[in-house]
Amino acid sequence: MNNKNYKARVIVTYGRSLMALTAAHSLGKRDIEVIGCDDVDMTVMNFSRYVSDYFIHAPYHDEMEKYLDDMEENIRKFKPDDNRPYILMPMFTDTKILAKHRERFEPLIQIAAPGFESINKVNPKDVFATTCESLDLKIPKTFQTKNIEGLDPFKDQFDYPILIKPVDAVGGRGICKANSFDELKSLYEESNQNYGTPPLVQEVIDGEDYCLSTLCDHGEIIAHMAYKNLYQYPRESGAGIMRETIDDEPFMETARKLLKGLKWNGIAQIDFRWSGKPDEPAYLIEVNPRFWAGLFHSVKSGIDFPWLLYQLTAEGTVSDESHVEIGAKTKVPGLWTLSALQDIAESETHFDELKKTWKLTWDKNNDAQWRDKFKTLGDALKHSVDGKDIAAKIKEMHEVGKNAYSEFDSEDDPFTGLGLLFVASSLLRHGELPPELKS
Repeated sequence: MNNKNYKARVIVTYGRSLMALTAAHSLGKRDIEVIGCDDVDMTVMNFSRYVSDYFIHAPYHDEMEKYLDDMEENIRKFKPDDNRPYILMPMFTDTKILAKHRERFEPLIQIAAPGFESINKVNPKDVFATTCESLDLKIPKTFQTKNIEGLDPFKDQFDYPILIKPVDAVGGRGICKANSFDELKSLYEESNQNYGTPPLVQEVIDGEDYCLSTLCDHGEIIAHMAYKNLYQYPRESGAGIMRETIDDEPFMETARKLLKGLKWNGIAQIDFRWSGKPDEPAYLIEVNPRFWAGLFHSVKSGIDFPWLLYQLTAEGTVSDESHVEIGAKTKVPGLWTLSALQDIAESETHFDELKKTWKLTWDKNNDAQWRDKFKTLGDALKHSVDGKDIAAKIKEMHEVGKNAYSEFDSEDDPFTGLGLLFVASSLLRHGELPPELKS
């Protein structure tokens, strides 16, 4: 353990994630000792100079009781021998688990998570729909059935395309569109088999996705900001890998009503779908009762949520005044370039053959080496696309992203750039981004 005189000690979970790294920077730069943990070793937190120690626990999705025992053992191990604040700050889906077991841990450590009863009213997605209905909040028309036969009575009420959404998946996983009733039944059954529970069926709302990030003190929003994705990877339903901060006023009335009704205490990220027209409502889509993939963006925009959550947990109040920088942009290096290249390949101004090549190249079942994949794309570009058109698109990309903060450019913490290896390894091994980048 580091012998430096810290003013507090915080255990930050899910150490593989960029969210955890952002929290470590936020707290460590303020003389708070950060302990990292995960069910794997060699994560981004292992490379950070702001993390003083690290432990490994059992995976909660496979070994719940062992996970809880491991957490208790290490919480006892790292407990300060004085009365400094000692806080457990969960970063991902473990938030709900630790909130549920608060009574077991809170004699030893404070847990910086919303109340389990509040979380249980918005997670999973089926209870979220019921909660919104009880609070008279605007959400897309949503259908819930216990089995595939339950779709029949609603057959004439569906407007196509329509969404099929697993009730307890993260980061848009498993969401798909049906263009007919027959396709709806097929995708419904497929989702039921893959996720073990009947999915939701939900109308498609025209517009763009917006993310509202908040911190609440017993139902009162005390910090907030909103952003939208300028680029995603994959483009259709993937992670936001270039973001821009926007005015959050169109979402605040709904958010206040929701979070006050839930007596929410802690952080929450709320997804909206909105046309962007002032005379049209923004639709509530989902509430994440935890930190979000765009946490680095929120901090760079002026709202340092990990630090504010620490203050609220340790001191019961937030003393820092925060000011949002509207128009701030951030990017995940490398991935935003891939997203823009996908945009080029799927542009209507190019040939169908190039679109086909792109999809086959990046199909998760394609086991070719990365250099071979890029060669395939290069050959397709050479034969299908006007070089001047490509150059213009790349120049446009550069203009959009040239002033964006990079998630790995930390001059005072240089080795955390190695965390990009975790992202790359996930793409190579699984053909998709890590789940925390899809939230």
